[in-house]
Amino acid sequence: MQTIATVDLGTNAMRLAIASGSYEKYDLVHYIRYPNRLSDGMYADSMLKQPAIDRTINALEEIRTLIDKYDVTRTRLISTSVLRTAKNNNAFLKLVKQKTGFDIEIIHGDEEARLIHTGAVNGIDTGGKKALVVDIGGGSTELSIGDREHIEMAVSIETGAVRLKEQFIKHDPPSRDELVEIEQTVKNNFSPILKKITRAEPEIRIGVPGNIGTIYNILKPQEGLTLTMLEGFYGKLSLLHVSEIKSLTGLEADKADILLPGLMILLEIIKATGNKRFHISPHGLLHGMLIQLFRM
Repeated sequence: MQTIATVDLGTNAMRLAIASGSYEKYDLVHYIRYPNRLSDGMYADSMLKQPAIDRTINALEEIRTLIDKYDVTRTRLISTSVLRTAKNNNAFLKLVKQKTGFDIEIIHGDEEARLIHTGAVNGIDTGGKKALVVDIGGGSTELSIGDREHIEMAVSIETGAVRLKEQFIKHDPPSRDELVEIEQTVKNNFSPILKKITRAEPEIRIGVPGNIGTIYNILKPQEGLTLTMLEGFYGKLSLLHVSEIKSLTGLEADKADILLPGLMILLEIIKATGNKRFHISPHGLLHGMLIQLFRM
């Protein structure tokens, strides 16, 4: 038995998972989420800002202490859209190495989508069906189609909830013009891949923890998220101030300002791929990384 650690440095938050066992069966012995929002203020000029860098370094120093405490034998740290986008990513990576000793990999979007798929389909009973797996992140959205043995499509679109919020939302609550801009941007950016996904005819739709998981936790559907349910939620959510959204049960406070744009992405995906129910898997990128690392 071995103990391994994986870290996902995302756009909105950073997460650590430490697990013991093997890829066939492992136990999660420690999990923690840091709402560090490394992308804060970045999308105006594609430059990471010092306060966000400082928050992230502090969290990584805590992660270093935890990994040493659990006597971890193998560690992998990855970053996704936020560092794929940041122009000063090399300077940030050097600072992380200097302060913590960690080497962070910036992975491509298609690899991210594959890892998410692996985690998701191993966390829920798909009944052997071909699954569409969706992860709506802060900077990007990952989509994949396949089952546990074969992934036939895995793509990443550099459109996420934080990115949309920072690019378009200037009022609280958002103005109608801002919402129209987001709707059109999402439609334009997602339309080509959603047409391919529809032609591939996935039999089941699965969301993962993150923005879809948050929506699921708030609405608590019995048999999956439906278009009617999400449209009703959108009608209410679009009129609320961020301070009011923070009071919703099941919401992490740092997601209050990005819940609406994340929901708008999910609405477009459901509408364009056949108005089918979305189910939730408790596992996503981190568990995909754990499975891959245990297999090495």
